[in-house]
Amino acid sequence: MEPISELQVDTISLMSLQDASYSLFSALLCCEIQLTSIFSKILRRKRAKVKSYGIIAICLLALLLVSSLYAQESQRPTGVRVLGVRVEGTATADPGLVVANSGIVVGNTIYGEDIQRAIRRIWALNMFGSIDILIERETSAGAFFLIRVLEYPRLETVEVRGNRKMNRTEIMETLNLYMGQVLRPSRIQRAQRDLQRLYEEKGYLLAEATFEVIDTDDEMQKTLRIEIDEGSKVKIREITFEGNNAFTDGKLRKQLRHTKERGFFRSGSFDRVEYEEDLEELITFYRNHGYRDARVVGDSISYTEDRRRMLLNIEIDEGPLYYFGDIEFEGNTLFGEEELLSQLEFRPGDPYSEERLTYTTAERLGSLYYDRGYIYSQIQPVEIPRMAVSDSTNDTDTLDIHFTIMEGNQFRVRQIHILGNTKTKERVIRREFMLYPGETFDVSKLRRSIRDVTILNYFANIEPDVQQVAEDEVDLYVTVEEKPTDQANVSAGYSERDGMIGAVGFAMPNLFGNGQRFSLDWNFGRIYRSFSISFTEPWLLNTPTLAGVSFFDLRRGGSYYGYDESVTGASFRLGRRFRWPDDYTRGDIIYRIDRALYDNFSESFRETNPRGIEEGVPRYSSSVTAIVTRDSRDNPEFPSRGSVHSYSLELAGSFLGGDDQFIKHNFSSEWYFPVTSKLVLYSQTRYGVIYSLHGEPDDIPYIDYFFMGGSGISFGESLRGYEDREVGPQTSVGGYSIGGSTLFKQTIEMRIPLVPNPTVFGLVFFDAGNVWLTPSETDFSNLRRSAGFGMRLFMPLIGLIGLDYGYGFDYIDSSGRRKGEWVPHFQFGRTF
Repeated sequence: MEPISELQVDTISLMSLQDASYSLFSALLCCEIQLTSIFSKILRRKRAKVKSYGIIAICLLALLLVSSLYAQESQRPTGVRVLGVRVEGTATADPGLVVANSGIVVGNTIYGEDIQRAIRRIWALNMFGSIDILIERETSAGAFFLIRVLEYPRLETVEVRGNRKMNRTEIMETLNLYMGQVLRPSRIQRAQRDLQRLYEEKGYLLAEATFEVIDTDDEMQKTLRIEIDEGSKVKIREITFEGNNAFTDGKLRKQLRHTKERGFFRSGSFDRVEYEEDLEELITFYRNHGYRDARVVGDSISYTEDRRRMLLNIEIDEGPLYYFGDIEFEGNTLFGEEELLSQLEFRPGDPYSEERLTYTTAERLGSLYYDRGYIYSQIQPVEIPRMAVSDSTNDTDTLDIHFTIMEGNQFRVRQIHILGNTKTKERVIRREFMLYPGETFDVSKLRRSIRDVTILNYFANIEPDVQQVAEDEVDLYVTVEEKPTDQANVSAGYSERDGMIGAVGFAMPNLFGNGQRFSLDWNFGRIYRSFSISFTEPWLLNTPTLAGVSFFDLRRGGSYYGYDESVTGASFRLGRRFRWPDDYTRGDIIYRIDRALYDNFSESFRETNPRGIEEGVPRYSSSVTAIVTRDSRDNPEFPSRGSVHSYSLELAGSFLGGDDQFIKHNFSSEWYFPVTSKLVLYSQTRYGVIYSLHGEPDDIPYIDYFFMGGSGISFGESLRGYEDREVGPQTSVGGYSIGGSTLFKQTIEMRIPLVPNPTVFGLVFFDAGNVWLTPSETDFSNLRRSAGFGMRLFMPLIGLIGLDYGYGFDYIDSSGRRKGEWVPHFQFGRTF
């Protein structure tokens, strides 16, 4: 028996018909020859000339008809009727599965193409190494077919040897092999490639793996043995460049973000995928510096003699340096050419920069149209080389830029849909929007609205989506993701003098989803205790007017203070958002009234009493504070850009009455600068000064002076690296903090995000600050300095968890010399 080819079925069936046709054709040919001879004789006779032409035509037509019938009959496919199908060679596979997938059905007539189709279908099962379809027996009624297959073995186990650097679990996950799997050669080759790639990603570029199929007692069960020679981990020793004339090797190495030479702070690992990305970044660098045609024409890798270090060489074709030429606009009707030119990030004659051209197109020019509601406008820059003919060459180093603008339609906002707010009421979100239904769609207003909703800190994620609903109208869909905002405020800190200090309470910044704030706090410590309760309505009478009330009771004292202090009072607050100088600004007025009592003076404190505090005599205070704040941060927990500036003026006494008579100024400025895509530079400057209205020593209560040091949880300004209230003037007897009339502090932090949600970031800091006894003694060159590192974690229901470890540079020892000390600072919870 032989396998049936594509044409065998037709050939077998047509054999007898072909033989008969050939015989008929031969007879007709002989007949034609004889007729031709007869016709020749007839043609000699002039009388039969016309009649002979008719006979010849009839004979030729008959001959043509017979030839056509023969050709048609020879091309007509003839099939074979299937009388039976049998499968041979299966070990674990079901023969019925093979027959079913072949498509060969008993009783049907099949042709040559059906045999090929059956083989392809069985092959698609990925279970067999070879497939033959044969005619096992043929009768006059049809034929019996045999499907002969050679089945692949199955995988029983996988043995991995030689893996010392890579654990078996990671290797098996990469191989993606499992017991009972059909062991095809192509599957083994793919597993080998995947394993090789895994080792390359880990830096083992010279690793080799041998795959061997081992027989077992069961002929259809095989063991796959993998022998791995890991070799040494290859590190990049040197990266060199060829063809670079515009930039040095060192400059180009800096553009490779992931591929670095081995150094003290660099591992020198090589990753093929990251290397390809770095090459793209390298070309992008060239294109941003005028070399529009730059390309990498080749690279090579070699190794040191011990094959532990890699030498990487990159060959570059820089091409010519291009410059921007003339700039033209086409299709602009909304904006004039001068207004469009003013938005450009480049000018004619500047070196070409792909980055500046892209930014100009998408951000500067695009924003002009987006902000006017032309959200589907298209701006396409076309770079046209300028042909400048010199004496001997054609220079094409100047690119004219032709902007083609399709403005499209101006869109208006039909509706704004708020989705996903399961707790926060819709009006709380809508009142933060600067974009309203019926207005022209303005992308800048949309961005600002999303920022203002983000600053509420009620949502983990905010996604806007714009959908066109008419020729000139769009609907805005804003999907928010609620996050826990209620906080069980358990804050804590520690100092050697105060011991454990902290707070227990709770805060609901989004009370009942109305955006209102309610908090209750109990602060405690060995020498400190306070209780407060407050409520704030940020939108009084549905206007951007804030109103709040707070009640508090404070107790502190002990040997460190030298006295006991108790303060009880209340404060009332009104605030309003401003439109000048911009809408990031707001103003607040706070009225505060309290009663303070100082008692139980220690002998040493009674002897020094630096601020003339009266013992056992109640002191009443009535004050009003005006605060102006501008807050443009982009995020409340981890800002990456923006600033917060605040100035407050507090007046106590005078026409307000009370025992306290002073004016107090406080200024704070915070900046956030994105250094890279992740690193953020934070800077804070803080300044304060307090004056007596009448120059009397008891005009200013002790608590309102400035204090500095420590975490600042109890009161005073923090300065990491020093203990609480340790910075500033101290009494000579007892070492009590006197407090200062002026304060200055500068903080610089470099922050890096670690986890986005919940927010976790690390930081390194530098602090410098001091307080001075009187304004005339203020000396900004005399600051207590510190540096250190820390981490912040914002947890739902808890708030802020912070740990800092600061080194104070300016401690003074008993001999008057400066020395340094490390001091830890811990915060648990958010203070309000």
